[in-house]
Amino acid sequence: MRVSQGQAFDIDTRIPWQGAVLSDPSDSLLINRAGGSSISVTPARPGRTEVEVRLGEGRLSIPVRRLVVDVVPEMRVVPGGHSIGILLASNGVCVMGLYPVIGVDGGRYLPARDAGIRVGDVVLSVEGRPVADSADLEELVSSAARSRGQATVRIARAGREIDLQITPAQCEAGFRIGAYVRDNAAGVGTLTFWHAVSGRFGALGHVVLDAQTGKEVGITDGRIVSARVTGIESGGVGQPGEKIGAFAGARDNIGVVDSNTSVGIYGTLASGVDNPFYPEPIPVALASAVHEGPAEMLTVISGTTIERFAVEIVKVSRQSRPGGRGLVIRVTDPLLVERTGGIVQGMSGSPLIQDGKLIGAVTHVFVSDPTRGYGVFAEYMLDAAGLLEKWGLTVERPIHGRIRHIILC
Repeated sequence: MRVSQGQAFDIDTRIPWQGAVLSDPSDSLLINRAGGSSISVTPARPGRTEVEVRLGEGRLSIPVRRLVVDVVPEMRVVPGGHSIGILLASNGVCVMGLYPVIGVDGGRYLPARDAGIRVGDVVLSVEGRPVADSADLEELVSSAARSRGQATVRIARAGREIDLQITPAQCEAGFRIGAYVRDNAAGVGTLTFWHAVSGRFGALGHVVLDAQTGKEVGITDGRIVSARVTGIESGGVGQPGEKIGAFAGARDNIGVVDSNTSVGIYGTLASGVDNPFYPEPIPVALASAVHEGPAEMLTVISGTTIERFAVEIVKVSRQSRPGGRGLVIRVTDPLLVERTGGIVQGMSGSPLIQDGKLIGAVTHVFVSDPTRGYGVFAEYMLDAAGLLEKWGLTVERPIHGRIRHIILC
């Protein structure tokens, strides 16, 4: 487990316990209470400590729990809540559909299909030259067709790269392969935090997927831009709501995105951001400190004004690998329920604050109940942003269990 310096935590032995707690180094932990099935511990200093809980005394004692405790200095960030537009230029262009090409001879041709290209494939290069957008694809295909009648196209599919030979069809407009493609992804989400010292930010809390293919979007040139919420489509049972956002595009750029991960998008802001409710950076609560009970969510539901709304942390799951479903949250603020129906798409990344600390961000809404949803631990987001690397600590553990009936916000 990972804890902040000075943060007391409990070790649950799961059985009535009387015995000893051993730590290495021996002076790294303070045992505050030992009794029943719970042991209260306070870290004395940063570093890694190996802990063993033993039942009984002396040579006859037996170990009942072993764990490694990483004690890290307190991290502070500026909480977000700001609405952002997300522009992700992907590696290559994604095939969204196939169509027949009418040749100059009046015949119908399907070059892409006949070569083995499928919807969802990503075209990476033609004749060894990278494809950045649809114009690149058209130019490179036409050049290859004019010189030798065929083109070698490299595609990405299910984590593999495959070379295909394609024979473009000549039509009145030039050479075509009969594929609809798209070269970037865009949407509206919410900024979660900004770290003033490094300039790093985190947003969304979940991976950006292509809406039509359902596949993760690779990033070559990502941007986040200022956005306004122009309306809300309220959610209901079986029908998630949505923020309706508007942004002008790259000229409103406020930051660069360099990674698209399972727990959000990350990068560097061009300049700092302010939060009206928290003018100074606030501590980040590690996953081990998050508990069930009242909390608040920061988000924009009109224009660019950040508002705060009451929520409840209903369940805290101690995950063994970073994921976006560690928290179950319920909207308790009647004003938010009245205005939006609860959690809507576009709230992904809205920061969750408990006891004055950033604990996580909203990630999903329950389709069956829009007042409930899931959240990701802030610890996992800081890890993905690279802010915990300075202590040499990362989170690498498997998740167990299955979650159904959820939708990305």
